[in-house]
Amino acid sequence: MARLLHGRPLAEKVKAETKPRVGALAARGIHARLAVVSVGADPAANTYAERLAHAGHGLGIAVAHHALPRDTSERDLVRTLEEAGGDQAVHAILLLTPLPGKLDEGHIVDHIAVPKDVEGMHPSSVGWLADGRPHFVPSTADAVIELLRFYEVPIRGCHAVVIGRSTVIGRPAAFLLLRSDATVTIAHRHTADIARLTRDADIVVVGVGKERFLTGEMIRPGTTVIDAGINVTPQGLAGDVDAETVGPVAGALSPVPGGLGAVTTALLLRNVADAAERQNR
Repeated sequence: MARLLHGRPLAEKVKAETKPRVGALAARGIHARLAVVSVGADPAANTYAERLAHAGHGLGIAVAHHALPRDTSERDLVRTLEEAGGDQAVHAILLLTPLPGKLDEGHIVDHIAVPKDVEGMHPSSVGWLADGRPHFVPSTADAVIELLRFYEVPIRGCHAVVIGRSTVIGRPAAFLLLRSDATVTIAHRHTADIARLTRDADIVVVGVGKERFLTGEMIRPGTTVIDAGINVTPQGLAGDVDAETVGPVAGALSPVPGGLGAVTTALLLRNVADAAERQNR
């Protein structure tokens, strides 16, 4: 049975390192603040915003959630982002995605102030990551690497298959794995026979938003599987991995819930502390 890579121990370690930094800022009269902007009532996004607010309170980071209605225009969303960017009391901005309707995420992220772009969504942040010199990194992708390192899973020289090419998980995770000297293959909805690729992988990262997408027959024995999927079901949160069939085959598996979620939250808040420190040197 697969070894479970629980995220809580790593998350607590990250938070323990972040809290004194936030305290040191507060002692200087600088109160770290994150503005979370969302559009529409997406259950997964709202769950993440609530988790950030709770964890942020424990660290001394204020989290303000700007929940805009689903019919918000691009102009109004851009104005909200630009107001947060110009507010000196706000040190970090997080735009929750996916955006509903016809809102153009690719254009809207251009309006996130780069020094406050703690989720690494602005094209400048993406470019720094692609060049191997990351500024801010999408927190879920960062959590993938941090979890592998925490549990001492070898990355250098391994073949890693990333399923999904989103800008917040798949692509940045691939860049980070490359930076750690893995050989990386990216699979997506137009990839023919994904199982042929995953059966050759030492590490599989899946983040496509489809419950039980990855099954045990798609991997070889001993593979490390990182489940980056979040699916809200009547039974609660579920990942993209069919744990019942993958568990007996994989060497290690990050569970959902209990895997990347807590780490993602802790790393995002660590980025808030980073942003506040950089803006107040």
